Amino acid sequence: MKGLPISLSVVGGLFLLFSSFVWERGIMPVLPGIFSEAVSVPVKLVQVGGELIRIEMDNFLLFQNFESIPALVYPSLTLLFGSLVWILFSLGLALISSLKKLYFTAATALVIFLLAFSGINGLNIGGISSNYALIGLMAGIMIPLIGLSFFAPSWGILRRFLVILISGSATLYLLTQVSEIPSPWLWLGENSAFPAAVVSVVFLMHIGHAFISGSSILLIKLNKGTGIKITWHILFIFLIYFFLVFFSFLDLTGEVDLPFPILPPVILMLISGLIGYYVLQYKIEQTDQVYNHPDIGKSFFWIGYALTTFTWAWVIFKDNQPMIEFFNHIFIYGQVAFSLLFYLYLMANFSQILNSGKDIEKIIFKPQFFAYFHMRIGAIMAVVVLLIYADGIVGVQLASGSSNINAEYYYQTDRPLEAAILYESSWIQYRKNDKAKNTASHLRFSLNQTNLGMENLYQVFDNSPSVINTLLLSSKLHEQEKIFDAVFYLERGLSYFPGNPYLANNLSLLYSKLNKPTEAISMMEEIVDQDPVLQSNLLALKVKHQVEQEDAVSIPDDQIFKINYLVFENKKGNFAPFELGTNDLSENYSLKTALLRNQWTNKVTAPLASDLPIIDSLVAKAQVSVEEMNLRDTRVLRTLQESYINETLKYLNGTAMVLPNAAGYYHSISAKILYGELDFEKSSVDILVAQERGFQNFQPIHLAILFFGGKPAEAQLISQKFAVPFPDWMVWDENGNLAENPKTVYFDKSAKLHRAMPSDFMNHLEEIQDPKFKSEYAFKVLLHKMHWLNSSDFEKVKNILLQNLGDIWSSEDLDSWYSFVIKEEKTELTEKTQALIKPDLDLGRNAYWVPLMLKKVKAESDDLKKYEILQDAIQFSKDPMLWIQYVKQSRKLGLDSYASSALMEMQGWLTISQIEKLQLENL
Repeated sequence: MKGLPISLSVVGGLFLLFSSFVWERGIMPVLPGIFSEAVSVPVKLVQVGGELIRIEMDNFLLFQNFESIPALVYPSLTLLFGSLVWILFSLGLALISSLKKLYFTAATALVIFLLAFSGINGLNIGGISSNYALIGLMAGIMIPLIGLSFFAPSWGILRRFLVILISGSATLYLLTQVSEIPSPWLWLGENSAFPAAVVSVVFLMHIGHAFISGSSILLIKLNKGTGIKITWHILFIFLIYFFLVFFSFLDLTGEVDLPFPILPPVILMLISGLIGYYVLQYKIEQTDQVYNHPDIGKSFFWIGYALTTFTWAWVIFKDNQPMIEFFNHIFIYGQVAFSLLFYLYLMANFSQILNSGKDIEKIIFKPQFFAYFHMRIGAIMAVVVLLIYADGIVGVQLASGSSNINAEYYYQTDRPLEAAILYESSWIQYRKNDKAKNTASHLRFSLNQTNLGMENLYQVFDNSPSVINTLLLSSKLHEQEKIFDAVFYLERGLSYFPGNPYLANNLSLLYSKLNKPTEAISMMEEIVDQDPVLQSNLLALKVKHQVEQEDAVSIPDDQIFKINYLVFENKKGNFAPFELGTNDLSENYSLKTALLRNQWTNKVTAPLASDLPIIDSLVAKAQVSVEEMNLRDTRVLRTLQESYINETLKYLNGTAMVLPNAAGYYHSISAKILYGELDFEKSSVDILVAQERGFQNFQPIHLAILFFGGKPAEAQLISQKFAVPFPDWMVWDENGNLAENPKTVYFDKSAKLHRAMPSDFMNHLEEIQDPKFKSEYAFKVLLHKMHWLNSSDFEKVKNILLQNLGDIWSSEDLDSWYSFVIKEEKTELTEKTQALIKPDLDLGRNAYWVPLMLKKVKAESDDLKKYEILQDAIQFSKDPMLWIQYVKQSRKLGLDSYASSALMEMQGWLTISQIEKLQLENL
């Protein structure tokens, strides 16, 4: 039966290493929370006649502040730990049943002692903490144990183990069925740590001199036949090890602040335990034992090793600091006392023959048995002396750790008040107990007992500050808008824990909030390393406070960093060297909103048909108006980026009705978009509606739009009301008339472009004399009016562009554009014109690009769909050809009333003769 405890010892040792060096207090998580701050970036630049308007929307910088999260719970692992303890305990009972009678009696008394402290009475059978559960468990264990010892001496260990395991397990099952407490198995699992800790104390005392005795035996064996003076070697090893553990003792008791690191006690224990098994074999061979077969002793050893490693690892995993300290202290006390006494024992009894090279290892424990026995008594007395020197701290640690164990049960069974009280009691008993106070504070806050929660945090900061509690205290102060107090405690925390990245990160973000960018960025730069959270926050701070990056930014594989990097590039109008996918969005609102907004500001590659359902579903799920507004803005951005102007303008109008408090903002965006499409008339209407809905951020260009959009009186009123001047190039003479100059001429002609017939806009092109404005108007003619141009007119427009913009457009570019629009056969566009038109997208996405709109209508075979396309287009553009095609298609479908209404409406900007000519040529 050595195989089972050996296997569990190996697993326990690995678990102990994991808990000590990998887990790192993972039960008390500190996680980065996310919040966002908006930064305005240009999403589209609109330029007409040298007047530049930036259509701006917010991008979102994501900041991550570290938060102390309530302790995690692992009830399944608790049950697994309790099960392993029970299996090892049952195996130990099976071994005890094979002991000699006197020793069996003493061991049975120890078992009863352990059962009394097992917490079994917490099942509350027959009353609170009544003894019925203990009596029942003792009966279920002791009866088969005594029976096996007296009536089955020839039985093997496996049969004994199975009998005790089955009998004890059945008893526990019956007791849990009778118990009325919530989750009785969880109670037993948590409380199994206490008796396991008691057994661990015995094991730790047993291996107290293992390192010194094991190394001495090794040196004796190596010295066979050589006669080297190994006493000096033993002394050297003893001094190194003794001072190592003695310094650990001083460090644990807080007597000195050591300037050098020491080995963690868990490492020393694992090493001493392995050496202890090597030493045990010599003890068994040289001294009388309480069992008949040496494998019994070896199994006892491995059971102790497994219980110690599992229990020590478990309390580290659960961050039960008092119990961790209990194990540290007990182990170090035992090592100091037993190492010293064993060395004195060795020198006193074998110093004269140690250097002889004889087989002293075969008698090292045998001929001086009584001396060795007295050495162990002296070592125990030395342990007691050390305990007295440490003010009996292990008793306090054990009591506080026990309170933590009970609190864990109430915490996991959702009884926060009881758990909070027990945690607070545990902290009062032993102050080095971060988890107790932290969890108690979280529980008090969950019970809406804010004052008690804050009192807990103030107490622990004043008595035993820790990183997690400082984070929680500053976070709660920040929530209460006591930002200067939060800063104070973070600064104090950094004085206790210099360079701690969690505290420095949060303090840096608070400095930023207090508009101290220099302090914020310098502090972040001092701590920044390869941690993506810190790198991301540093980048976000620099973008927020407009601090230039001195070096090229390396981009880690971190989503939040990349989201912030998008803002960094979007502010400069650059493309990022990556693209974030939008299919698998996080459930976190800030994260998914920032990802969509920032990525779609930078560039889009997915089809609109796949992106719109994503954003529409998010809009439909939004519960808060602010969230809905942000998501709707993102949808507007997505359609605007690829010039889906029809969709954008309709959605803006709908959003203004859905969110009336923000209607002024949405109408102002519509006005800018329409201005970019040269629809001054509709842009003027949106400006006036925006003003009615509360928009006040008027600029001189708004007045120019109103004036040339047919609203000169309204422009004057807004100018006077908001003290906004007209643009410098708009000057009135003594008669109150606008003085003509190249820019006013250009704006006047541009405002009439959409409604103009070919003779009109070609004449306007001739009337514009300024080369820059002439070429810009020529480009607008191609963009909006190319469907009217015959070959000669196109050549005129083309020559103007080549003369003034030859460095931008080539003859090949313009010819391919014209062929694509006018000719029915497939035309290969040049790279530049393809980037402008984007023929893979919907040709009808912008009703103001009438040539492409008509090309789409011509390519459509279904008459009803043609009608729907044209009906949608005339809601925007007043191009005569677009309208006459609508009239034609309406009559074709028998909708004569709609055709007549359209013709009547066309009289608003065309003469009767022009309308008649259009009908003759197109109907």
